[in-house]
Amino acid sequence: MAIVTMKRLSLLALKADKENIYNALIRTASVELKRCEDLPNCVVCDNSADREVVAERVKRAEEAVSYVSEQVDRFNATHAKSQAVTPDKNSFARPKTEVNFDDFIGFDKKAAAVEREISDLFALRDKLAELNGQLTQLNNEYANTLTYTKLPHPTTWYRDTECALVRLCLVPTSELADLTELAEKFDTVCLEQIDASASTALVAVVCHKADADFLQQAAALGLVQSGFVCDVLPSAKLQTLDSRIADVKKQIEQTTADVCNYSHKLGQWKVYIDYTELVGKKLAADGDLQQTSSAFVLEAYYPADSEDKVLSAVAAVTDCVETYTYDIGETEFAPTLCRNNGVVKQFEFVTNSYTPPDYHEIDPNPVMSFFYFIIFGLMVADIGYGLLLVAAGLFAHFAIKQKTTIRTMLQLFGICGVAAIIVGAMFGSFFSFPLQNIFPWWNPLIPDPSQYPMVMMAISLMFGVVHITAGVACRMAVKIKHKQALSAWFVDFPWVIVFVAFILAILNPALDMVGYEPYLALKLPDAASTISLYVCLGALAVAIIFAGLDSKGILGKAMASFNAAYGLINYFSDIMSYIRVFGLMLSSALMGQVINQLAGMVLGGGGVGYVFAVLLLIFAHMFNLVMGILGVYIHDGRLQYVEFFGKFYTGDGQLFVPFGGDTRYTLLK
Repeated sequence: MAIVTMKRLSLLALKADKENIYNALIRTASVELKRCEDLPNCVVCDNSADREVVAERVKRAEEAVSYVSEQVDRFNATHAKSQAVTPDKNSFARPKTEVNFDDFIGFDKKAAAVEREISDLFALRDKLAELNGQLTQLNNEYANTLTYTKLPHPTTWYRDTECALVRLCLVPTSELADLTELAEKFDTVCLEQIDASASTALVAVVCHKADADFLQQAAALGLVQSGFVCDVLPSAKLQTLDSRIADVKKQIEQTTADVCNYSHKLGQWKVYIDYTELVGKKLAADGDLQQTSSAFVLEAYYPADSEDKVLSAVAAVTDCVETYTYDIGETEFAPTLCRNNGVVKQFEFVTNSYTPPDYHEIDPNPVMSFFYFIIFGLMVADIGYGLLLVAAGLFAHFAIKQKTTIRTMLQLFGICGVAAIIVGAMFGSFFSFPLQNIFPWWNPLIPDPSQYPMVMMAISLMFGVVHITAGVACRMAVKIKHKQALSAWFVDFPWVIVFVAFILAILNPALDMVGYEPYLALKLPDAASTISLYVCLGALAVAIIFAGLDSKGILGKAMASFNAAYGLINYFSDIMSYIRVFGLMLSSALMGQVINQLAGMVLGGGGVGYVFAVLLLIFAHMFNLVMGILGVYIHDGRLQYVEFFGKFYTGDGQLFVPFGGDTRYTLLK
């Protein structure tokens, strides 16, 4: 459980073998390429145009997959289950498609066919967009024609004569009475109402040209000439529109079905996406090489224990190659690869969210995971909540096959749920119900925090001292690794003694202050407390005196000692930060108790009360758990990042990413 030792590879080979070498290195999944330093008589390949073409192909393929999936979802939403389309795609809970590595590398033979399929799909998409546009236009025309269904003649019938003006007009229904009154004032004006709705009336107006002023006056009442044109009866036009709309809908249905028929291609298209992205990665790798007209130089990092596999893979594809391997220098950059067991590995997510470890420092995950686990359990501290978290973790492990952030977080919470169960058992808390009320023989090791707040506050602060002590011990390990043993033992180790002796020195006064009877048996003899106090003070003196061991000059050593003494304030502040452990623990417990009390009050309402009480317990406790987990995740991480990592961890590393990387949709075998 540590950072893997890396080595550096330099490779000289013919350009004709470059593709085979690329594929061999990708197959090993053990090599990360690095940019070569400039070499004489060598050039860097500029293939930015090709990379843009490849990126565009990936974009088109992703659009195609997304479009087909959307159309399938819409089709299934509007059709019976017997007609539903089952797309050939990887879902959230399904594993990646397994593809043989050789078949994947040789996918270029199928790429052209996939690109034609995508082009055909986009032609259907354009056709469907055009048909939907036509349907919208026809529907608008149909809605407009409905206004004129009672028209007794085609609109071409309403045209001026030699002496008269003939108009087909629209007017607000509210103004119809005033318009009629106005028309009666003119001898040669004839007004006929053809139809009327709640808002608009359709009228025909005939007037002598000498009374054309009527139209101007009527305009003030909202009278406007209709722009509707129809050389047949509107009722007949509606029949024609019905037929055209039905025909367009049929075409849309057929075109949509044609689009959905591509659903069985989605799996193949996703393989194409991964393959095309790999082509892009190879083109990007070309930009990191030093090349001549016939040869190239490649440099890479690889785990030291994979050396035989890497060199053998290269030798298997070409005889014309020179390889040189180098150890990583003490100050030389190298990517970081951590190897931890299955449990600790889940906690790497926490560390990497902050910053990955530098290659030359120690892996903090084994120690950090232990403290993260314990702090998480102290903050949640409930058997019921812990069981729900474990269930969520198991669901993520078995049901969610793709490696997503959600899956990783749920697995992490599932592991930490075990800590919540353990601490909850010590509390005797099951969804904030005291277990001793159900099982009288249950004797909690830790009292109810709401009843004994001082006990839990003391436990939180004591744990904070232990956590910070571990951080200082890790700092010692870092210095020893970097051959600074003298500083580790005389500058840092005294602080470890200070913290350990401090805990022993204040244990008896702390137990007396807490006043919790079962814990009084933990008291040390008075002599041990006194000796611990003297040891604490002596170690503190050593820590202050030797703080300037690595400093130069008397002034520098004096300032270092002063800073060490002043650092006591910082350590005190760090320890006080652990009160947040008690705070989150108490808030979750009190909220759970309030929920239970409310449910008990509702329970008194009889039969209906039972139903509402159960619903209240389920949803309220779920809400309390979700909100609590958010706070626990944030504050637990903060204690690791600030109080623990702050003692020894520099970070700023770069994670090892094998050439080819992790494919999104396919699993190579």
